[in-house]
Amino acid sequence: MSYMLTESDVIESVCDFLQNHNYMIKQQLNEQERGDDIIAVNNRGEYFYIEAKGQTSSKIYTKSFGKEFSDSQKLSHVSRALYRAIKMKDQNNAYAGIALPETTKHLAIIKDIQKTLQSIEIEVFWVKNNRSVRIENFSKKFNK
Repeated sequence: MSYMLTESDVIESVCDFLQNHNYMIKQQLNEQERGDDIIAVNNRGEYFYIEAKGQTSSKIYTKSFGKEFSDSQKLSHVSRALYRAIKMKDQNNAYAGIALPETTKHLAIIKDIQKTLQSIEIEVFWVKNNRSVRIENFSKKFNK
C-alpha cells in the first residue's frame, strides 16, 4: 500500500506550493492545533485561508491510525472543511479554499459540488501521495 497523507502532510505540502507561488505563510498549524490551518498572503496584500484534511490519522491512539479513513469519514471531513472555508471567507472577506488528499473518493465528492464551489469561489488544493500539489482554481483569481 502506498503512503497515506496525514493532515500535517497536506498542510505542509500546500504551504510549500503557496510559497513557490509568491505567497508568504502567516500561519501553518498541524492536526494537533486548533484554528485556521493555513493563512497566506500574496504581494498584493490578498489573504488566503485554507482548511486541510488528511487521508489517515496521525494519532497513535485512534482506530484510524495507519488506516485510510472510510468513505463516510471522508464525506464528513470534506463537509466540515467546506463549512470552515466558507466561514473563513465570510468573516475575513478573503480568498478561501480546502486542501485534500487526491483520492478517488475525495475527487468524487468534489466533482458532485464543483459548480457550487465555482460560484462561491472556494479553491481546492489537491495533494498527491508524493506531496505534489495542484489547484482546482474555481475562482480564477489564484495566480498559478
